[in-house]
Amino acid sequence: GILTFIEVLDLSDNDIKGSIPTQIGLLSELTYLRLSYNAFTGAAPEGLGELTQMKLLQLQSNRITEVPNIPGLDESKYDTSTFVTDCGVPSAFDEALVCEHCTMCCNANE
Repeated sequence: GILTFIEVLDLSDNDIKGSIPTQIGLLSELTYLRLSYNAFTGAAPEGLGELTQMKLLQLQSNRITEVPNIPGLDESKYDTSTFVTDCGVPSAFDEALVCEHCTMCCNANE
């Protein structure tokens, strides 16, 4: 079965390739998710937006193309490192990710 009671998942800096598994959206108790410094590609799963307990999401240094709104990640409640991804300009990628909900944008060219 799935481990739905996981609260913290840190898979950062593991050179993981491919898309972020949609099953992460089923981890209803997840509060901290660090997937930075891997080789994830494509859109982050829409299910991340359903994680109401989420307090920290770090996706920087991947090739994520789209990130859903995650209501629990509110910069006014936490800090600017709450929701980090490779958005903004200048970008290390051909097309910069626009992330209206990110609390910090981080690019190799900044």
